Amino acid sequence: ETKEASLNITTNELNSLNISVTGVPNATISLNESISLPLKRNRRVRTKLDKLEAGLQRARAAIKDAINSSQLLDPNYVPIGPMYWDAKAFHRSYMEMEKQFKVFVYKEGEPPVFHDGPCKSIYSMEGNFIYQMDVNTKFRTNDPEKAHVFYLPFSVAKMVQFVYLRDSRDFGPIRRTVIDYVNVVSEKYPYWNRSLGADHFMLACHDWGPEASFSNPYLGKNSIRALCNANTSEKFNPVKDVSIPEMNLRTGKLTGLIGGPSASRRPILAFFAGGVHGPIRPILLEHWEGKDDEIKVHKYLPKGINYYEMMRSSKYCLCPSGYEVASPRIVEALYNGCVPVLISKSYVPPFSDVLRWKSFSVVVSVEDIPRLKEILMKISSRQYIRMQRRVLQVRRHFEFHSPPKRFDVFHMILHSIWLRRLNVRVSDGFSNETPIKNNSIPSSSSSSSSSSVAQQQQLLHVQYTLNDDRPLKHRRRKWYWSDLDRLERGLQRARAAIKEAMNGSRLKDPDYSPDGPIYWNAKVFH
Repeated sequence: ETKEASLNITTNELNSLNISVTGVPNATISLNESISLPLKRNRRVRTKLDKLEAGLQRARAAIKDAINSSQLLDPNYVPIGPMYWDAKAFHRSYMEMEKQFKVFVYKEGEPPVFHDGPCKSIYSMEGNFIYQMDVNTKFRTNDPEKAHVFYLPFSVAKMVQFVYLRDSRDFGPIRRTVIDYVNVVSEKYPYWNRSLGADHFMLACHDWGPEASFSNPYLGKNSIRALCNANTSEKFNPVKDVSIPEMNLRTGKLTGLIGGPSASRRPILAFFAGGVHGPIRPILLEHWEGKDDEIKVHKYLPKGINYYEMMRSSKYCLCPSGYEVASPRIVEALYNGCVPVLISKSYVPPFSDVLRWKSFSVVVSVEDIPRLKEILMKISSRQYIRMQRRVLQVRRHFEFHSPPKRFDVFHMILHSIWLRRLNVRVSDGFSNETPIKNNSIPSSSSSSSSSSVAQQQQLLHVQYTLNDDRPLKHRRRKWYWSDLDRLERGLQRARAAIKEAMNGSRLKDPDYSPDGPIYWNAKVFH
């Protein structure tokens, strides 16, 4: 029964009215008018996952507020300048990451394929990241209930070395290794099945990293993939995947790799030296090898000429893609104070969700290689000096340190993963269900059906909230709405209209206009 006291609701209380509908589970009404229903609190037990999601929601709100707020103070470094899409939003996001981001590293698996990786090669980012995550105490948690993301600590480079049979052209052993590992963790823990891998991530710098991720359809479609080979033509998705820099640390340290003179002491216009492989480099060598004194393009450097000294004597360093889109020359150019010239197709540069690459690099299409000198000469001296100074500022984000330092490459990779985690909301769905296995290598026909199943189940348990390849950039958001999203969006518009009616003018109605003291609020009711 409804008591008289439950109906005495004043206008000031209308904004906070939240009435439970008896007989309908988990249903609430948020209307700014009185309804003859008993006022009851709908008590809901908050799980640990709910608390994690609430913390992420507060972080999203803080990042949005940072766009219009004043710059934060920081004892180490304050991001500022046109190198960032939004420096204040990035800074706030980074500090929120430091405050609450937690990673659970699965302990299953043994070296050399798991919990190990190369640290002194072109794939050094794999080994160094795995090692840092295994010893890290700030971001790593041993309690999976407190984790925002879950790390699959396998090395594709090590799989190629120890699992793949050389010259066999059989990718099956690597694919089965990934499938078996995902099956192990999904059977032992509930977290993979809870989100279908959406809050899990892998990291790979080997060229076969993307192919390895498609061994399990959920790993390729739902999980966060941190890849050096960030090629959109090979299904790299900037909304959920992370582009990381390819670094060639021959000694495992930065000693002697960072330096270079000022912008005015670089006599060479542009420089490149490297092997001829892939579709782009032969075009570059055909047009510019030995053709111009100001553009030094070599297949192999002459004896007695130091590669890094040539970079430090050059204004621009050419970074063409090889077999794959990524190139360690991009990081080498930044280390040596040389403005990188990106020549590639379908490549997403590292940390482009935060960094505005066009402010400190030059992007040249493959078709414009014959016009390379013309493009570079059109850049004024003043603009070049600005770009070179920005290179010196931004290279801190690509420096490797052991132990890691704030804003270095390790933290930037974690921050990109943090942003992708902010892009999803996970709810308890499959935690008590039978583990989802993938015991066979999917064919082209089965992979499409598996993807459709993943998509249907994902709609129930994972809601994308930002869906943008640059979450911190000022741009119009792209939303992907389900039918239920559209219904809820319409209800939200209705709620907003009812609130506005309290202070708005009376509506005109050809049939009847509610008026008088017989209504709690005639305009709201109308």
